[in-house]
Amino acid sequence: MANASVRPKTTAKKRPKAPTVKAKQTAKTFAMLKNIIKATQVFLGFYGSANLLFWLAYTAKIVNLEAGWYLVFKPAWAIVNLFYQYKPVEGREDTDFTGVVCAICLIVMTVVLKSVTEYVAELEEQAKIEDAKRLERAKKRAMAVKRTNVKTKANVKKSNDSGFVFLLDIDIKQVSGFIQEEALSPEEVAKIKTKFFTALLQNLNLNQVVQKGYYKKKLFLVYKSISYFDDFIFYTRETLNSLSKEFTRPTLRIDFLVGVNTIVPSDDLRGKLDVLDTINKLSLKNEFICTQSMRDMYECTPKQAYRLASKGVYNLSKNLNVSNNQEIFSLREVQ
Repeated sequence: MANASVRPKTTAKKRPKAPTVKAKQTAKTFAMLKNIIKATQVFLGFYGSANLLFWLAYTAKIVNLEAGWYLVFKPAWAIVNLFYQYKPVEGREDTDFTGVVCAICLIVMTVVLKSVTEYVAELEEQAKIEDAKRLERAKKRAMAVKRTNVKTKANVKKSNDSGFVFLLDIDIKQVSGFIQEEALSPEEVAKIKTKFFTALLQNLNLNQVVQKGYYKKKLFLVYKSISYFDDFIFYTRETLNSLSKEFTRPTLRIDFLVGVNTIVPSDDLRGKLDVLDTINKLSLKNEFICTQSMRDMYECTPKQAYRLASKGVYNLSKNLNVSNNQEIFSLREVQ
């Protein structure tokens, strides 16, 4: 008979904290760049003026190039000397205009930087408008997330009061090539089903089951809380796989059909079983097929050992003339 296995522990999924409203602020970058350019502009203005005063003092022979002040202006003069160089002529006293050329270059740079500052200021104003738009969008997203979190908390509270119902059928097939002259009679099929269901009930822990029975010759179990869902899936699947192998013969193949749906005390059990009966008739073999409501409730639980993959949208009404289109999902182990 089937042996119980130990279900591996799952870690609780960390729920995201309430997000802080943040948005990319490019205006600050442009403001910082503008201030740096302004500071450079002011510095070059003072430096150029001081450079011109030093040159006037130098031409008036008040100071010379050996003076300590020259060290302040020497780097700028050295750069100017790359394209302008004073070459004295013997017998003629000429003026070295290096200082004037340097001052003119610095003034030109100051004027250029003023234009750059104005351009960066325009970019800053445009960035402020874009930043305001991004912040508004971020606030809207934060409000949407907040509403989602409130809804999730409500669903979590609701899931604590929810149970689930499981409907099982087995598909018994005679293997091609070994078909007997006479196919299995309905009585023989019913006998195999009864033995299978009895063996399953003997191997499952039914402490959390509040109701069990048969619906249209299929076994159903009602569990009182969705918090037992992972354990139920693990042990039931292990047991079903083991029993399927145990009941399989060279001439016989056993497959199981499972549907799972949520249920609360106020729900109509027959209506829930009708939906699961329709799911069983889809013949999605050896899978645990869950309804949309089961998926929604399960995803609100703090621990999730499985993920739910969509199997498509089907009409789950027992009356084909009535539309009850629902998406259904198959359980997959979390990798």
